[in-house]
Amino acid sequence: MMLLLWPAVTAVIFARMDKQAALVCTILLGYLILPPLIDIDLPLVPGIGKPMIPALSAALILFLRRDIPDEVPRPPEYGTLVTVLLVLVMVQPMLTALTNPDTLYDGINVRPGLTIANGLADTMLVYMQILPFLLGFRWLSDLRGAELLMRGLVTGILCYSLLMLFEMRFSPQSNIIVYGYFQHDFSQTVRYGGFRPIVFLEHPLWVALITMWAFLSAIVLARGNPTRRNVLIACYLGCILVLCKTAGSLIQAMMAAPLILLARPRVMVLVAALVGSVSLAYPMLRASPMSPMQAIVNTAMAVSPERGRSLEFRLVNEEKLLERALERPVLGWGGWGRSLFYDPVDGKLSAIPDGVWVIWIGAKGILGYMAIFLLLLTPIWTMMRAIPGGKGSGRKYELLVMGCLSLMVAMNCLDLLPNATQTPMTWLAAGTLLGNARRLLKHAPQPDAGPVAVGSLPKKAGIRTVL
Repeated sequence: MMLLLWPAVTAVIFARMDKQAALVCTILLGYLILPPLIDIDLPLVPGIGKPMIPALSAALILFLRRDIPDEVPRPPEYGTLVTVLLVLVMVQPMLTALTNPDTLYDGINVRPGLTIANGLADTMLVYMQILPFLLGFRWLSDLRGAELLMRGLVTGILCYSLLMLFEMRFSPQSNIIVYGYFQHDFSQTVRYGGFRPIVFLEHPLWVALITMWAFLSAIVLARGNPTRRNVLIACYLGCILVLCKTAGSLIQAMMAAPLILLARPRVMVLVAALVGSVSLAYPMLRASPMSPMQAIVNTAMAVSPERGRSLEFRLVNEEKLLERALERPVLGWGGWGRSLFYDPVDGKLSAIPDGVWVIWIGAKGILGYMAIFLLLLTPIWTMMRAIPGGKGSGRKYELLVMGCLSLMVAMNCLDLLPNATQTPMTWLAAGTLLGNARRLLKHAPQPDAGPVAVGSLPKKAGIRTVL
């Protein structure tokens, strides 16, 4: 019911807010409260669920409201590299389907070959996944759009923190109470003698990541306007992040927070570009005999044997899956679990994928992996080129916001190595960053959008939109 009602909710949101604020509200609110892991299966269409419905609803409303004057001028074109990457992302599923027509037999497991229909379905799925990227590029390509995204994150997680605190004390129950089912393995929520919140997301790691983003956003808002309220909000979100009990997000916050608090925007973007480049090169490092993974495991064991064993388990699985992926390195194995290992006797998974990079290489090949990962990193590299052109005291706060956004995207790319935390917010932030980077690079004028506070449209115009 919630998934089916969300387009109507989106129409009401767009009736009450301007396009930029409504876009942020629709995608962020849908990501936070819609039920996870539930899809609407339609004929000839891949399953449509929580990651796709908010963006599809927003795109439909924006298309229907195209006759209303736009508050945000169109940003400059994507650029040659991004255009090529978008084409590769959309073409790769069909190429993978055409090169995987064979059926795989492995004991009691039978994995069917791919057809043209599978390729078309995967192409539609990829388009729906990157749609927030396209919407963010088009509608959030100015300072107000980027700041609205950050303020939305801060406000959303401030409200979300009430449910998070409830789950930390009484165990994760929100999804069971509201939707009637638990979305993951309960043991994954138990850490250090307490509980990690999961609320309505797919995993506690997702909650920690979005909380880390909100914490970094609160820091840059407090640096731009250091009032007591903004400082207290940043400190509160920092405490909530610690209580999430997720080492990865906490380490990333410890890396990024001092930069956002003290560094110049140029330094922030350079660090983001370095982190993103290391993330991109990680698969090559894993395949190299000079890989320092064993030393990293030993260090983790010394800090926490439990965390060290978890890391060692992930790395062993990565070795198996990477070996399988390199049997078809260019275009991958495709879907239906064809890139995974199954026990031939009981049919269960014998190697569990965690990091999204090894999932992408196995299913999409090196071509698909590079296309998607570069699509996430190109906005950071573009912003690195654009930052020197935006000097001046009048743009200091704008560049701080862009530097923070670059670090947020880079930290998410780093988190994609051990986890599969690719979300609609990842793509929305990357598209927003690219739109602003292209605007700064081309010296496009900053639109006079007025204050960030969200105002309402005339009531009659809203009623017409809903009708």
